[in-house]
Amino acid sequence: MTSGRPLLPGILTLLLLLAGCVDIPNTYAPPIERRPVTGYRESLPGVIGMNDPDADEHIVRDISRTVESGAWRWTSKRPELRFALSRTKGVKLVVDFAVSRETFAATGPVTISFFVNGRLVEAVRCAEPGNRHFEKHIPQDWLRSDGMTTVAAEIDKLYKSPKDGVELGFILSRIGFTQ
Repeated sequence: MTSGRPLLPGILTLLLLLAGCVDIPNTYAPPIERRPVTGYRESLPGVIGMNDPDADEHIVRDISRTVESGAWRWTSKRPELRFALSRTKGVKLVVDFAVSRETFAATGPVTISFFVNGRLVEAVRCAEPGNRHFEKHIPQDWLRSDGMTTVAAEIDKLYKSPKDGVELGFILSRIGFTQ
């Protein structure tokens, strides 16, 4: 019986090694959550409110990332947005904006020019502060349904804060396309 004892540690080691050879399925971390490449509303044309959760996806430049009063954002010199249009026939550009009383006191009357894909739609002169609604039919050949359609609005005079040098254009509430 004593002759079996020297084999006992070897047998136990062999059993432990064999127990470690269990086929355990590989585990993987879940994939990173990503938005689709298009990333835009499929129901466009549509009008984007500056407080919409996906508004940042449309902004190209010169629009504040901060939503003020839960509804609007400041612009700079030439705010630009992009839209994926599913239709191009009978489409209107719609913009709700305002000229602030405080900025107007420093700049006086301003002119805001609206562009679609780089083409001038119309220039609007704002002789006094306040809310404005702009709406204009856009020629079908100006729009793209096979890629991004851009909308820009350029203000002729910026307000520059004497305190911190921040430049402000106008207040943007909603912008986009409708039928």
